[in-house]
Amino acid sequence: MRRRGLIAFVGVLFCLLPGLPGCSWSGTRRGGPKDGLSPEKAAQAQAISERAQAAVDAGALDRAEAELAQLVTVSPRSPEAYQRLGAVIQLRGRPAEAEACFRKALELDPDYVGALIGLGRMEAGRGQLDSALKRLETAVEIEPHDASGHLGLAVVLEALGRTDEALAAYFRSLENDPFLAESNRRIAAVQLARGEADQALVRLDQSIEATPGDAEAVFLRGRAHLALRHIDPAVKDLRNASQQLPDRPDVHLALALALDAARHPAAALEAVEQALRLAPNDLDAISLSERLRR
Repeated sequence: MRRRGLIAFVGVLFCLLPGLPGCSWSGTRRGGPKDGLSPEKAAQAQAISERAQAAVDAGALDRAEAELAQLVTVSPRSPEAYQRLGAVIQLRGRPAEAEACFRKALELDPDYVGALIGLGRMEAGRGQLDSALKRLETAVEIEPHDASGHLGLAVVLEALGRTDEALAAYFRSLENDPFLAESNRRIAAVQLARGEADQALVRLDQSIEATPGDAEAVFLRGRAHLALRHIDPAVKDLRNASQQLPDRPDVHLALALALDAARHPAAALEAVEQALRLAPNDLDAISLSERLRR
């Protein structure tokens, strides 16, 4: 039962991770779109590569996919081309095709870091944690300065219950990318779970200052305020989070707890009822709803 819950956790978390490897193309170990090409073909591949990057930067994933499909045709021996195409296809919601691209990249170069990370994340997202762990460990061994590799490894380690190792991996990801918001959030979540709400609050304040629109960080900060009995800031953050994350029952439940602590029973009941509409079998929400109705 616990393992199923962890698999669900890691699947959701990987969906929330920013930027799949290959979307900025900076984390690949070696090779490129010009591998083994004539000067004319190499120039063509470079031009396509730049257009694809511009499309990704503009959020035009359909155009990026078309450019990268052309790049694969022009440079069929380039693992980078397949890995980049796979990353974009995955973002477009076609995991089977994305996986085929990552596997092709690894067929061309078994140590291609971006493809190892991409495939490892996909395996972790569907609960194949042991396989994902091996791929991600290989990726960070080959390229120890790839922040996304350490982040992916940390998520898997956390899902496996190896929390201390996960924290070390989250911190290593921040050493390589100090602005990686997801690592800061996960460290704060672990600190909250360990009763270290004061440490979590400091980290979340810094993270939100750097990324003001980060709804997940606002949610976690609200929980930290609530744990420290900072009731008014907790209500403010959790109300904000519930508006930005309306489909998350855990957010509505946390808001209900904060409103209950603020002695607003009617508003607390409304929030917990929303949590129950989203998760009818949540025992904590059921218990709070029953108490508020007495």
